[in-house]
Amino acid sequence: FESLDFQSLIPSLTAKADDEEDEWLPSLSWKERIIGCGTCMVLGYILSFGAFFRMRDLILGNPLPFVLNATIGNIIALTGSCFLTGPKAQAERMFNDTRRLASIAYLLSLTLTLIVAFSPIPGPKGLLLLILMIVQYLSVFWYCLSYIPYAREAVKNYCCRMIND
Repeated sequence: FESLDFQSLIPSLTAKADDEEDEWLPSLSWKERIIGCGTCMVLGYILSFGAFFRMRDLILGNPLPFVLNATIGNIIALTGSCFLTGPKAQAERMFNDTRRLASIAYLLSLTLTLIVAFSPIPGPKGLLLLILMIVQYLSVFWYCLSYIPYAREAVKNYCCRMIND
């Protein structure tokens, strides 16, 4: 484990940042960055997927336990990649032409979910929160597919076939 060159695993990291201030947590070793990334992602996904155990609360009219666990878990998992590349490089990847729409939908749904969850909106907000959660998961799914060659095209073709059948 010690002899593995973590920096070579991520090609964009082999080039030094133009400005030292652009580096996030420059004192961390690559091993520590991998550990930070993995820890955030694992904890985030545990919270996010653990939210599904709160589905009963959601159905019974108390959406906050489900929504907050899932959304905060998603935010923690998203920050994990910042340990590897830094926030600036992460943002550049997220807002690349092929991922821009999915990233905007994801970040907007995360933000709106928290706003709706904590705001005193009159009436039942459970349906709105459920829709925002669906948008979160669909947009992050679409975002992740952009890293797999031809995956989006395959999903589009599959959906078209399902609709036409």
